[in-house]
Amino acid sequence: MKKILLLAITLTLSFLMLNCGDSSKDNNDFSDKDASSDAQKRYGIKSAVVEYIITGSQEGTKTLYFDKWGMRQAEYTRSVLTVSGFSKPINLVNIIDGDYQYMINIDQNSGTKTRNPILKSMDELKGQKGFNEFGEQMLLSIGANKIGKEEFLGKDCDIYEMRNIGTKLWVWKWITLKSETNSRGLEINVTATRINEGSVPKDKFTIPEKITLNEVDLDNIENEMREENK
Repeated sequence: MKKILLLAITLTLSFLMLNCGDSSKDNNDFSDKDASSDAQKRYGIKSAVVEYIITGSQEGTKTLYFDKWGMRQAEYTRSVLTVSGFSKPINLVNIIDGDYQYMINIDQNSGTKTRNPILKSMDELKGQKGFNEFGEQMLLSIGANKIGKEEFLGKDCDIYEMRNIGTKLWVWKWITLKSETNSRGLEINVTATRINEGSVPKDKFTIPEKITLNEVDLDNIENEMREENK
C-alpha cells in the first residue's frame, strides 16, 4: 500500500508539471503587464476553469482554476481511490502560487508547503525562448515522447506518452485535457468535460482557514520513491 500511495503522489506531481509552458520566476504580485511576453507564460490562454471526471481505480471529479497565464493555479479534487478492495476518500486542494505549492487535505485540516517544483524545471530549462519550446522540453525532460495528434473537446491536442509511469497525455496549449495511466495495478483516467475561458474568482487560490501546514522537501519524496523502486 505504501508503494501505491507513493506512486499516487508521483502521478499528482507529474500532472502538475506537465501542465506547463514557459515562464520566469514568479511572485505573488505577478501582474498582467508582467505576462506580456511568451517567456512569462505557462499556458497559451490567460485564465480558465477546466472541469474533469476521474474514472478507473480512482473515481470522482477535479476542477482546475488558473489565471495570470497559469502563474497562479489551484486544483480541487474529490474522489475515492480503490486499491485491492480497500477504498480511501480523497478531498484535496492543490495550490501553486509564486514560489510555493500547497497540498492540502481538507478532511484532515492539514497540508504541506513545498518549494514550487515547476520553478526548478524552469531554472534547468531557462535557455528555452518561448512557452511552446519550453513546454516541449519540459515534457521531454521527464521522459515523455510525442506520439501523435488528436482532436479532443474541439481542441487540437498533441499526444505524449510516458512509458516509465504508463501514462498518455492529451495536451492543448500546455494544459493537460486528458490523461490515461495504467501502472502497478492502478488504472486512472482523468478527462476534461468542460473548458470555460475567462476570469476566475480570487478566493479559489486562498488557503482554507484552520489548515495546519508542514514544510516538506520534495527531493526527499523523490529519493524515497527511487528507493522503493529498487
